[in-house]
Amino acid sequence: MNPSLDPDTRAGLLIHEMTLDEKIRLVHGDGWGVLRAGAPVAARHNGGAGFVPGIPRLGLPDINLADSAVGVRGAARDSRYATLLPSVIGMAASWDPEAAHLYGSVIGRELRDQGYNMSIGGGVDLIREPRNGRNFEYASEDPILAGVMVGNLALGVQSNHIMGDIKHYVLNDQETGRNTLNAVLDKRALRETDLLGFKIAIGLANPAGVMCSYNRVNGDYACENDYTLNQVLKHDWGFHGFVLSDWEGTHSTAKAALAGLDMEQPGDKYFGEPLKQAVLDGTVPQARLDDMVHRIVRSMFDKGVIDNPPVRRVVDPFQGRDDAQKIEEESIVLLQNRDSILPLSAQEKSIVLIGGHADASVLSGGGSAQVDAPGGHPGGRCATSGSRPHLMRRSPTIPAPIPRRQRRPPPERRWRSSSSRSGCPKARTPLRSACPIIRTPLWRPSSQPIRTRLWWWRTVAP
Repeated sequence: MNPSLDPDTRAGLLIHEMTLDEKIRLVHGDGWGVLRAGAPVAARHNGGAGFVPGIPRLGLPDINLADSAVGVRGAARDSRYATLLPSVIGMAASWDPEAAHLYGSVIGRELRDQGYNMSIGGGVDLIREPRNGRNFEYASEDPILAGVMVGNLALGVQSNHIMGDIKHYVLNDQETGRNTLNAVLDKRALRETDLLGFKIAIGLANPAGVMCSYNRVNGDYACENDYTLNQVLKHDWGFHGFVLSDWEGTHSTAKAALAGLDMEQPGDKYFGEPLKQAVLDGTVPQARLDDMVHRIVRSMFDKGVIDNPPVRRVVDPFQGRDDAQKIEEESIVLLQNRDSILPLSAQEKSIVLIGGHADASVLSGGGSAQVDAPGGHPGGRCATSGSRPHLMRRSPTIPAPIPRRQRRPPPERRWRSSSSRSGCPKARTPLRSACPIIRTPLWRPSSQPIRTRLWWWRTVAP
């Protein structure tokens, strides 16, 4: 544990003292934990998405992983606070690497305060499919912008001695059929587009982990794809961290291990007893298992989670609020309607918003990126409308909205539905300055039809 030695040397010395069972223990998760009802939860589990038990006799700490694409997921469940940040695509719209670094630093700071030592966020997949249910987690259709912004985001996370992650490697550009989809792209096009974004992000951040995706890439699953994992990521790019699977994204033992997968999540179906037997009978060389463990342990040393372990404390909600507001303000983009390319004129007095939940402030896309927003839904709920997303209901563990600084009251927004809704009065509520003006659809699978509503936005001068 000599801190004067480099991470690789320290990892090598530690691995030399490990038994085979201890090595196997480090290359897979401990199960679904709190994410699945009835699943066992380890005593030292921190309530996040994943848990890898450490080796106390060697001073190696547990790895507690948390979903954290737009903030720390599941904090309200344990009466903890987490800042809900603007969407990643909003952050990328700032074209400001410093804003991206701040974005990551907020996540890293709050992960550390909540007792986690690894983030599983950092989505770099390109926005190829506009209906993709996870586009709010991704940065851009441009690989250069996506790589630069998410790379800086991961740097911000890791500046807090938290292991960062880049995902979902690679071509996980839609959610519909993600477990069976085969993305076919020739090697040159792949390197010039989707892989380019990952190359830039990984080169900037040197992340602890890269998460492989559910889909197939040119026939092979991304988590057992020799070309993308061994040849490109580890050989060509010189990646020294470890590759972990997306949850239940592992499909084999020997093939996955030999193709470059280093850690199965969330359980041990393939990298538990089956991997141990594969090592004992020589199907998977002992040297390969040692390499898998080395990549994990050296990343723990390299990112400081061993020398500077997280110490749980109360999250500062005021700093999180101010940082989120700064990022949101930086993400606002003013478009010039040059040559009247949009059918708008200065004389327009109302603009129609079309789309699912156009009447609701949907602050988070849901799924593994869902963050419980303080105060719940900013517009309240209309009991008979059924239009408010269930993800934004007020939780009893979420603190009340934080009072904002006094400022000039904003213009009044009057909302009028294009069709009457029985039992629902017409809303006439001043827009709170903490809420975004742009309304976005709730997360849904790409194939699910969108139920359209029309809402009119009028601005009345104060």
